[in-house]
Amino acid sequence: MDMHYLPFTPKTLTLAVAASMLASGAGAMESGASDWRCQTLANGQWLCAPGDGSAPLKSMSGYKTKAVVAARAPAESQQVAVEVVPAASGQGYALKALLDWQPISQLSSEQKAKEPFYSCGAYIEPERPGKNFSGDNNQQTMLVESDESSYGQNDIANFKGNVVVRQGSRQFESETASLDRNTSYGQFEGNVRFRDKGVLLVGEKGDLNTETGRASIEDTAYVLHSQGSRGNATHLLRNEDDTMELTDATYTTCPPGDNGWLLSGSKVKLDMEEGQGVAKHAVLRIQSLPVLYTPWISFPIDDRRKTGFLYPTFSQGSDNGFDFSIPYYINMAPNFDATVTPRYMAKRGTMLENEFRYLLEGETLGRNEGELGIAGLLNKDELKDDNPYYDKQRWLLNYRHLANFTPRWQAEIDYAKASDKNYLDDFSTDLNLSANAPLNQRIGTRYLGGNIDHSWQLSVDAHQYQNMGRTSDDPYNKLPQVKLDGSWFAGDNFNLSYVADYTKFSRDKDWNYVKEIDVTDPNKHKESVYDEGFGIKRATGERMYLESGVSFPIERAYGFIRPTVKVQHVQYKLSDLDETQVLDNFKLAYPEFNGSDYTDSPKTTVPVFSLDSGLYFDRMTTIGGTAFTNTLEPRLKYLYSPYEKGQEMNPVFDTALMGFNYNSLWRDSRFSGYDRLGDANQLSLGISTRLIEDDGFERFRFGVGQIVYFKDRQLWISPNTDVRTANDDDDRDIDPGDETRRLQEDMKESTSPFASEMVYNMTRTMSLRQDLMWDTNNNKMDNYGLYYQYKPSDRQVFNAGYRYLNQADRYVKGTDDNNIPIGTAPDGSTIYQTTNNNLSITDLSLALPISNNWSAMGRWQHDLTNSRNLELLSGVEYNSCCYQVRLFWRKWIDDDNNIDFPEYKKGIMLQFVLRGLGDLSGSGTKELLQGIKGYGDEK
Repeated sequence: MDMHYLPFTPKTLTLAVAASMLASGAGAMESGASDWRCQTLANGQWLCAPGDGSAPLKSMSGYKTKAVVAARAPAESQQVAVEVVPAASGQGYALKALLDWQPISQLSSEQKAKEPFYSCGAYIEPERPGKNFSGDNNQQTMLVESDESSYGQNDIANFKGNVVVRQGSRQFESETASLDRNTSYGQFEGNVRFRDKGVLLVGEKGDLNTETGRASIEDTAYVLHSQGSRGNATHLLRNEDDTMELTDATYTTCPPGDNGWLLSGSKVKLDMEEGQGVAKHAVLRIQSLPVLYTPWISFPIDDRRKTGFLYPTFSQGSDNGFDFSIPYYINMAPNFDATVTPRYMAKRGTMLENEFRYLLEGETLGRNEGELGIAGLLNKDELKDDNPYYDKQRWLLNYRHLANFTPRWQAEIDYAKASDKNYLDDFSTDLNLSANAPLNQRIGTRYLGGNIDHSWQLSVDAHQYQNMGRTSDDPYNKLPQVKLDGSWFAGDNFNLSYVADYTKFSRDKDWNYVKEIDVTDPNKHKESVYDEGFGIKRATGERMYLESGVSFPIERAYGFIRPTVKVQHVQYKLSDLDETQVLDNFKLAYPEFNGSDYTDSPKTTVPVFSLDSGLYFDRMTTIGGTAFTNTLEPRLKYLYSPYEKGQEMNPVFDTALMGFNYNSLWRDSRFSGYDRLGDANQLSLGISTRLIEDDGFERFRFGVGQIVYFKDRQLWISPNTDVRTANDDDDRDIDPGDETRRLQEDMKESTSPFASEMVYNMTRTMSLRQDLMWDTNNNKMDNYGLYYQYKPSDRQVFNAGYRYLNQADRYVKGTDDNNIPIGTAPDGSTIYQTTNNNLSITDLSLALPISNNWSAMGRWQHDLTNSRNLELLSGVEYNSCCYQVRLFWRKWIDDDNNIDFPEYKKGIMLQFVLRGLGDLSGSGTKELLQGIKGYGDEK
């Protein structure tokens, strides 16, 4: 079949149609001409003649013949005509039911790879002429094909049988069609199919404006290919801007034949450019059951952020009773959005949680981003039983802001405040807190200066904390902290470093946790008692820390030597101390302390020398047919820093004794922070080996080492610094006597525990890690961890872990949460019952796909020492093309619960996700799934 091009734009469509029909009927008229030239008369009539000019122009008359018609756009917009194969009779009705749907089994491997695991298939637009066209459709050639065609004197061209009209990326198909030159209007009837890029409309009757592309179809079914959505409407209008207006319409992302969920509305508008839909008088049905009516709703039709409801969460728990929440997301602008979450709790009342986010950029202020969150009960807390905040307002505030004024200078605000310490335990939150125990209240700025040879950083912070633990001391606030640190690479083998840190420490008057007491008015509950503390722990004040050092590193391919010398200095200006209290306290905490060393302005200066060295050996080897680089890396480090007495007067503002592990072999101090300096004369020896594949994947790593001490350690932090008298143990958790004995024994050992670490990646999906610290002096385990993970896919994971830590004994608690007395010591102090407190915990978790749709998941965390379950979690997840459902049952113990008489909490949580109406939101199930390490990274 030949294509005939005529030199006319789509606006003169009927002229092109007439000329083409004459050309197609040339044989019947016994004319040898194969091309015709036409012109438009002043009255709008057309005259045509053979293209060689041998015949006069003739008026057009009607013809009934099979015709292929082409109207040519200007030369710069020409395109090559491709023959169209029209749909066979009856195929259009099947198309209306299936809408280009291809089951997953019929997709190619490449197409399947783009689909999520729960996919049933996809809408695949078939190949056709113009499918990938990306220009302006209105300026493109219009091609018409039919079995029969005719043209009348009323400037209307009629087509019949397998009609196909194409213009750029548009394509209209029908059984009959008519095109009106005067109105640029086309009508189509019978098995109508309209296609454009990513859109298919199927109906019985339709029309098209050939100038603008505006189209409408009656009694239609539609599909949006890229959005994976479909629906029906009694009337559908596709506007010039590609928006679609539907009457009595439905919308779903379920595959054809499955109405797992269906949104219907009297009026629906779909905006592909904005990626959102709007429905009036909308009804949401799940499995044909109406579950929601709203006079107006906005919903997303792709993955972009859109205003609308997110997914609800249902739960039933012992604390809150029936708990229901449904977030509503508001997309204000590309750089502003908000989420409002109403929440109903049967036992506590109604809560509202709001979060607003923003992003601002400008030449003057740079890049600024942040969020403001406010949450709280609309009325007072209605829970009476065991609730110290009954009939009180409960709320939470969170504000975070980050300003990058320049690439080197930034400022940050991180402020969170809660109405009470129980808020997060009672309600949890979706607000983006930087920390929840304690809450941060910080404002700061920092500047990065220097260059590649000399870099430095200056930071200024005001950092306050809100303690969220009911049985713990309030931490120190840092108001302010000013820190300057830097490094200067003066040469290949000469480096200088320096640190200057000034901090003022303060806290509320009543900061020291004493005990919990029973309160019965207005309801029975426990209440925490705090006071101003005792002894050296009452100290507040200023601290200045200075450090300067020089190193002479020698780095080679086969090894390194890094000698380093530095000087550390710390001094204080203290307040809120009572000398008598401090000296009385030190008789128990630091018996060796000399009372003449008492001062409210202590200072300590110590030099530090270290010599760190190591060698690298490697060889190529093959194990099990796999080539590896096998390394052997011995390492040795000598560390010396003398003991400086009098550091007992240095308050423990932010310092602690760090736990021992393999990395402890190479540290310059066994303490974190600056409140304890020096006291080391030791040699660390270690060796490690690795197996590395050609692509850099580390298959195996193993390291062992130990520290040899040349002198007993004398510097320590006593656990008795808050003990007022020898009989002050009635509400303590850990036995300070046993803790003191263990620390003093460790300080006299000639060697550290034997430390080892092992990581074995058996496959790319299976790994095993072991950390073992063996006390060679007492021939017992000091610390051990074993962790196994098998993760063949994002949906399937199995974790098994065991953790052991040798710890000081704890006191046994009675049903009243008080320590149990068992006798009296010779000095008259009460002896309390103690028991083993070694940490010995197993942790098993898994997520297992039972079928393509169903998954089971669970977690079991068990305390072997105290024979109790810390957490039991069991759940199922159902994934279909339409929706996701998660159902969890959980039983757990709070961290501060009575170990000997635990009170378990129970809860059930249910969450629905309707695919295609937004992204998964809400922290409810996500928090539970965090305990199943490695799960939840689905597409």
